Amino acid sequence: MPVSTSTTFFYSLAPSSHGALQKINTNDFVGGPMELTIVKTLVRTANLRRWLHRPDCPEAVRQIKVLFDKCFVPRKGAFRAYAKHNGVNFSPHTTHKGNANIIYRPTCSGTLLAGQIQRIENVGNTVRLHVRRHSPLSTSLYDPFLRYPHLQAKTYSSNLSDTEDIIDLDDIVAHAARYDYSHGRSVMLNLSRQ
Repeated sequence: MPVSTSTTFFYSLAPSSHGALQKINTNDFVGGPMELTIVKTLVRTANLRRWLHRPDCPEAVRQIKVLFDKCFVPRKGAFRAYAKHNGVNFSPHTTHKGNANIIYRPTCSGTLLAGQIQRIENVGNTVRLHVRRHSPLSTSLYDPFLRYPHLQAKTYSSNLSDTEDIIDLDDIVAHAARYDYSHGRSVMLNLSRQ
């Protein structure tokens, strides 16, 4: 069955907004005023864009086009769903919990820390990771992995610090596998490939 012209127009009009439209809760009700408003807005925006690109568009309106583009043209956001570094994907915990657990060494510290990526941010041409570190294990609790240093596993508190370390991708030593077990303890296993 061929796709209608209006459907083709709609999909070519705003491909970046498909995800946003799919996330709208409609309570399984289709064909209401919300859909009509969305389609009218998209059509009017497309018509205005087309008019601004015409050669007979007045010069005064062309000067305003810069402001129009800033208001209506989608821009790449500051935050990312993942970052690839040395062939490995790292993600915030909201995107993929398994890819958010890391062992890292901040440039200001020589010690290895375990943490969870909260956000990945574009800053100019670089990428910064916002990481909440695992609190150290209480001295009253026992770390059973101390007896096995070659396993590269260590127990931390399951609680994360309130503050965030902002690190570069080069500060990451490895992904870590995390397992929460008794008494608020989490074991972090270094998954380094080296």
